[in-house]
Amino acid sequence: MPCAAQADVLLYGLIDTTLRFSTHENTAGDSKWQMTDGAVSGSRWGLRGTEDLGGGLKAWYVLESGFAPDSGVSLQGGRLFGRTAVIGVDGGFGKIALGRQYSLAHEIIASYDATAISNNAIAGYQGGSYTGLRYDNTIKYIKSFGGLQLAAAYTFGEVAGNFSGNNAVAGSVVYSAGPFEAGAVYQVTHDVSTAFFGLPASQASKQTVWALGGTYKMGRTQYYLGYTNSRLDVADYRNNVVYVGAKANLTSALVLSGQFYYDWLLHADRGGKRLTAAAMLDYNFSKRTDVYLEVDYTNLRGEWIALSSAPTFANSGNTYGHGSRLGLMVGLRHKF
Repeated sequence: MPCAAQADVLLYGLIDTTLRFSTHENTAGDSKWQMTDGAVSGSRWGLRGTEDLGGGLKAWYVLESGFAPDSGVSLQGGRLFGRTAVIGVDGGFGKIALGRQYSLAHEIIASYDATAISNNAIAGYQGGSYTGLRYDNTIKYIKSFGGLQLAAAYTFGEVAGNFSGNNAVAGSVVYSAGPFEAGAVYQVTHDVSTAFFGLPASQASKQTVWALGGTYKMGRTQYYLGYTNSRLDVADYRNNVVYVGAKANLTSALVLSGQFYYDWLLHADRGGKRLTAAAMLDYNFSKRTDVYLEVDYTNLRGEWIALSSAPTFANSGNTYGHGSRLGLMVGLRHKF
């Protein structure tokens, strides 16, 4: 549980460290053992607080820093608060948030993924490259009407003389009723060159993403279903992703979750397919400490092998010319 640093300030965090074995980690096809970040939740610490301004109005903020638990270095490019740096107000009019924050596409798509889009693609699926993950200079508005929630977000590109340069705009709708929830999002981002595609500046593209998804809870099990459509215009990458998953509370302390992704890619009239499956068994010693065992498998075909083997594919998804990867992890996580 968070602990109070001041009357209106909460210090909180999470440390999630794993030991991982994975295959095909270089061009020779060698396996690798490593200590790394969590399978699902990235390690972080942060500060958050609120102030009641009266009349139903509340001010709030979140400052959150990510770090690598195996080395202690700051993540997100070494930023102090690279995960979140946002201030906002809540009231009868809705909620407004300003600053560095998750993209609207990421918030919606992750809601319909049993692993909430696994951490930094350690388990193989590069979901953040479709959602944008986090955007700087963003203003977000959310308003609920009973079971219906509407949201909109705008990211300032801050390019002199070009209002649309580097900017992003998004909108979403979510409907909840009892055990059922469904949502949709549409997001357009200009001048994308930093997705996992590793685009050079000459191929900076407009990325258009839309997605549909839903969850249904039956007894102790929650089921997940979703579809994401991503398009990069200049670089000519088109991805369609279908994903299904489930999370079951086997006992009060033991949780089993699984997720399956099927991604088909079209680039320069060449096709490719990517299948990723992951499962995790999580045992909770308490509300703050748990241990888990995770297994994941990725299989690539066609253009996906070429894409994930490119030098610019600089993350854990690079298979170095091989068509598959098997991963096993055991992790220990503590929240404070």
